[in-house]
Formats: sequence, structure tokens, C-alpha cells
Amino acid sequence: MPLDIHPALPLDTIPKQNEEYALEKIPCCHLLKHSTNGEVIKLNSTGLLIWQTCTGEWTVGEIIQALKEAYPDAAADMNKDVFRALDNLQDEGAISLSLVGRK
Repeated sequence: MPLDIHPALPLDTIPKQNEEYALEKIPCCHLLKHSTNGEVIKLNSTGLLIWQTCTGEWTVGEIIQALKEAYPDAAADMNKDVFRALDNLQDEGAISLSLVGRK
């Protein structure tokens, strides 16, 4: 299977941040901290960009396209990187995913 196809995440899926997570900058990176249970997720620069686009307004396809345009040298791997980051953020409970037209 090509790396740019995700078996379970349609491109019209909309990622939205969990409001219980707050972004914090520390010298080495950015952290997402859960407000009640203290859980912490470390974000690299790519993870930070993807987190910042999870506003509930952009589809996964739009996020991928915007990042490909902003970083053309990394465009070949962008689908895979975005899918991986979204999977990780969802697994940690930092984002929710919904399909367009379904809230």
C-alpha cells in the first residue's frame, strides 16, 4: 500500500484540538499539557504545526496541502507525516476527529 494512503482516515476528516490540552513552550520543544490529569505530550516542530492546524476548520486534506505548499522539500513525505502525527494526537486524546457534515 502506498504510504500516502491512510486506511482509516479520509481526507475530509476534520481534526479538532481537545480544549483540555494547553500548549507550553520550553527550551527544547513544545509540550501539550492536560489540564486535569497532568498528562504531557512532547511535540517536535512538525507536530506543533499539525497541532496548530487542528482548529476544527480544516480537513486533513487541506492541512496536508497547506503544509506541502509551505514545505515543498518535504512534500513527498507530508501525507505520511500528517497521518502519523494525527494518529498519535488522537491516541493520546489531544484531538478528536469527525467527518465533514458529521459533528
